[in-house]
Amino acid sequence: MKVIFLDIDGVMNSQVFYKERHYRRWRKPITYWYELKRITRKVLGIKSKPISLANYKTPDHHYEFPYQFDRLTKETCKEKWEWLSEFCNDNDVKICISSTWKHHFGDKEYRLKSEQWGDALNLLGFKTDTFVGITPNKPSRIRGEEIKAWLDNHSEVVDYAILDDDSDMLPEQMVKFHHCDGWFGMSPNHLYRIKRQFDGKNN
Repeated sequence: MKVIFLDIDGVMNSQVFYKERHYRRWRKPITYWYELKRITRKVLGIKSKPISLANYKTPDHHYEFPYQFDRLTKETCKEKWEWLSEFCNDNDVKICISSTWKHHFGDKEYRLKSEQWGDALNLLGFKTDTFVGITPNKPSRIRGEEIKAWLDNHSEVVDYAILDDDSDMLPEQMVKFHHCDGWFGMSPNHLYRIKRQFDGKNN
């Protein structure tokens, strides 16, 4: 089994992604309405009413899969998911989520539902058996140690690659670490290099 340890922020989204999303926002007429409303209130000296969070309760639907999946898709780049899903499907590569997003799916009692990552990846175009788990939390919070702990319990892994924008990996993992620039995130070039690594052609 070949596995990619996948980070999300800085990999499946980027500064470019958020800039483009901001520009798209200004193509919607409602944006100009809210901006005009804000400027008018400022000119007239109308202050907004303070909002109290003392009695605020998170709506129940925020704990449901459709809402959580929708949030994932809004905060990540569709094109990058297409690149990655095509790569994994064509090369029989599995995905283990090593990002802090691994805690994204859960219920109202804060019980983790990591298996829903499998459902999310299926909806994003991956084969049904692509998702293989999430990395465990370690007290040191070093991602490389979390990846090592997962690998220690999965002897069936013959090779792995790490896609991340942070470099807190263990020395022996650096040869399998494919650094993503947070400005652009993952690109097809990262997947090309991972393919060469899995084929034994890396330098």
